[in-house]
Amino acid sequence: MSGAVHRARVASGGAVLAERLRLAHTHWARLRGLLGTKRLDPGHGLWLRPCRQIHMFGMRYAVDAVFLDEHQRVVRALSELSPWRVSPRVADAESVLELPAGTVARTRLAKGAQVVIEGGPVASRAGAGGRAGTALCNLALAVLYSLFVAAHVSRAHGPIDVARVVSYAIIVQMTILAILFVARRPSADTSDRPLDWAIGIGGTFLPLLLRRTDPPAGLAWLGGPMQLVGASAVAVAAVYLGRSFGLVAANRGVQLGGAYRLVRHPMYGAHALGYLGYVLTYPSAANVMVVGATLLLLNARAVAEERILARDPAYREYLQRLPWRFLPYVY
Repeated sequence: MSGAVHRARVASGGAVLAERLRLAHTHWARLRGLLGTKRLDPGHGLWLRPCRQIHMFGMRYAVDAVFLDEHQRVVRALSELSPWRVSPRVADAESVLELPAGTVARTRLAKGAQVVIEGGPVASRAGAGGRAGTALCNLALAVLYSLFVAAHVSRAHGPIDVARVVSYAIIVQMTILAILFVARRPSADTSDRPLDWAIGIGGTFLPLLLRRTDPPAGLAWLGGPMQLVGASAVAVAAVYLGRSFGLVAANRGVQLGGAYRLVRHPMYGAHALGYLGYVLTYPSAANVMVVGATLLLLNARAVAEERILARDPAYREYLQRLPWRFLPYVY
């Protein structure tokens, strides 16, 4: 189990479910659970995640089991689940709170109640396999980044013109993002959905397959400035995001200031502008397909990130306050 201690309470009324809530967010921590313990003291609890079903094999005492969805709303509450029993599998659940027997009755907890988890950052669920995956992602990014820069660096030589300024801006933008990715903060909460991982990785790596054509198209006069503005805006958004940058939908710290006061995903909006400018400048069939697929992935990526971040009460309020995802007053 994680050493971090959290607190769980009911949002409406503030009834405390656990003053000392331990985390079981890794495979081995969930497997161990409360096995080997003699009792669950009043005010203590265990948060298993992801989890849709629990068993009581080997347990010495009964517990209350509260099943929560991805927004930490109660979808089922079981009172006094006895040793050697197995709970129902709750399809809508994303996590389970194991609490001292009698907690559900004491707090009158019912389906639909909103639970708030307070405390420090949740430990990352990445183990050795996760670290190996991170290393492979870093290596893949380095290779694709090198190929991308090599394909554009020739445009950065010679007399200064719009095309060369754009090339400089794109190289600087990609360098900033590559550095932030490698130095990213460990996530407090990461999606465990394979589709979210595919969307995040595809949305990040796919644009690195864009290639310039010679000579640029006649719409370079429009595409060039669009790329310049997009690359500059990405750099600004990246500065505000800092080490919270990552590939897969996760909570590495909620960012609500700076560019994030205007739209919920300023970096993705800026990327979209830059990619559209790129395809206007270098309109090959391959680039059109890459940009089209990337725009779809950017939107799917934003939706996935909002689903994870909405587990944080501050971000839920932010979603209600700021309706624009990419472009103010448009979308």
